Amino acid sequence: MKPNDMDIDEILKRYLPRATPEEADAAGERVLKRIRALRFSHERSECKPDRAQPSINAGEEPKAIWLPARMNMTILAAVDELQGRGDPMRIILKVEELMEEMVSGSAVFLILLMMERMELVTSSPDPSEPGELDKRTFQITASGRETLAAARAAAARRAGLLEDFA
Repeated sequence: MKPNDMDIDEILKRYLPRATPEEADAAGERVLKRIRALRFSHERSECKPDRAQPSINAGEEPKAIWLPARMNMTILAAVDELQGRGDPMRIILKVEELMEEMVSGSAVFLILLMMERMELVTSSPDPSEPGELDKRTFQITASGRETLAAARAAAARRAGLLEDFA
């Protein structure tokens, strides 16, 4: 070992300084808020189904949200194609049809719930079984349509760029 070599503790202290207690507390609070929002958002919507939930972006125009994965875009497209008749099972089958491969039903369902939280889709409970999540029907929102259009346009641009290399 060379005399100039530092041990791992010295390297970490030098190049990866510790966060201050205030920074660590602030980060912890942000994570806790996100967890609570995800955990209790479903319970709030079921407690007061007759009252409209206030929009996160009340008064603002819907904005497109970037969808990072092909599957996310496909799920949003499937909800759009089913035009409000999309229960989770129909959406899963439509996603498999569009992707031409098998997909995880639970992954699709979790992404649907995430998209609902992001206000890209909305869901309505089945009147005969209002507490059953798998009986909900999903419909795309204006923000979801805008996001889907932006994702499709980006995919078309990428495809066009790749054609130049062929």
